Amino acid sequence: MTLKKFWIPALIFTLIGGTVKICDTIFNAYGDGFIFDSTVCNWIFSICALLLLITGWILSIIDSRKVFEIQPQRNIFCGLFGFISSVAIIGGGVMTLLSENPNVAQCIFAVIGGGLLLYESCISFTGHNGLLRMPVLTLLVPVWCCTRFFSIFIEYTHRSVAATEIFDIVAVAALLMFLFYQSMFFAGINNTSAVRRSTVYAMVFVMLGVTVSVDMFIKMFMPSNAVTGIDSEIVLPTLSNILIYAGDLALCAYALFFTMPNIKAADKVALIPEETEEEPEETKAEAKTEKAETEKKSEETKAEEKTEEAKTEEKAEETKTEEKKSEE
Repeated sequence: MTLKKFWIPALIFTLIGGTVKICDTIFNAYGDGFIFDSTVCNWIFSICALLLLITGWILSIIDSRKVFEIQPQRNIFCGLFGFISSVAIIGGGVMTLLSENPNVAQCIFAVIGGGLLLYESCISFTGHNGLLRMPVLTLLVPVWCCTRFFSIFIEYTHRSVAATEIFDIVAVAALLMFLFYQSMFFAGINNTSAVRRSTVYAMVFVMLGVTVSVDMFIKMFMPSNAVTGIDSEIVLPTLSNILIYAGDLALCAYALFFTMPNIKAADKVALIPEETEEEPEETKAEAKTEKAETEKKSEETKAEEKTEEAKTEEKAEETKTEEKKSEE
C-alpha cells in the first residue's frame, strides 16, 4: 500500500515547517529575531502543510484501485491516547461551562462528543465495535469538532488583522475531516475510502496540531506583553486553555496510532488491480461454473471407470463359469 510510506513526507514536512514556525514564535516574538521574519516563516509553514496534503492525496489516488476490508481491532496506544483526549475534551467543556460567559451548546457537545470518543477508545482497547449497531452515533464526535471550528472562527472576527494566524482554524478543519472519515470507519461505511482519507487528514492534522499546540504553550508561559499585535486572551495559561491544547496533543497521538495500524493491516490484505479489479463479476462466475463443470466431469469419468471395472469383473466371472462347465 503506497500510503504506508506517507509517514516519511509527513515527518519531513513537520520537521521543516514546525521548526520554522516554533523558531518564529521564540525568536521573532520574544527574542532578537530569526533568520526569516514572521511572514516568511508563516509562508514556509503553510507551504509545507499544503505540500503534505497534496502528497497525501496523490498517494491516496494511487491506492484508490486497491480493495481491502479492515475492521477495528485491538490498539492499546490508540485507546490510551483516545482516553486522554476524551477526558481533556470533557474537562474543557465542563470548565468552559463553569466560566462567566459560557457557550452552553458548545459545552454540551464537548461533553457528548468526548463521551463518544471515550467509547471509541474502549473499542480500541477491546477490539469489539459496538457502533455497528448504532452507526448514527459516530457523527457526534465530528459534530463536536464542527462546533469548535465555528467557535474559533467567531473568535477571529473579534481580533485584529495583524493578530490573525489561521493555523489553529486549519488544524481544527483537518481534525474535523479526520474525525468524519473515522466515523465512517467505525460505522462500517466504505471502509476502503475511510481508511485512505482518514490517513491523509490525520497526518495533516498531526503536523498542524503538534505545531499549533506547542506554539500555544510557548505563548502561554512566555511573557504575554512580549507578543506584539497578538491577542493575549487566547494565550493566557488558564486551566481551560491547558486542557484544550493538551487534548489536542493527545488527539494528534490518537490520530497517528489510529491510522498506522490500519495502513499496515490494509497493506497485508490489499488486492492488486491486475489480479482483482480487472476480473469482473461475470468472469468470476464463469470461473466458478467451469470449476463446477470440471468437477462434474471428473465425477462422471470416475463413475464410468467404475462401471467399466464392474463390467470387466462380470465378464471375468462369466468366463470362469463357462470354463467350469466345459471341464464338467
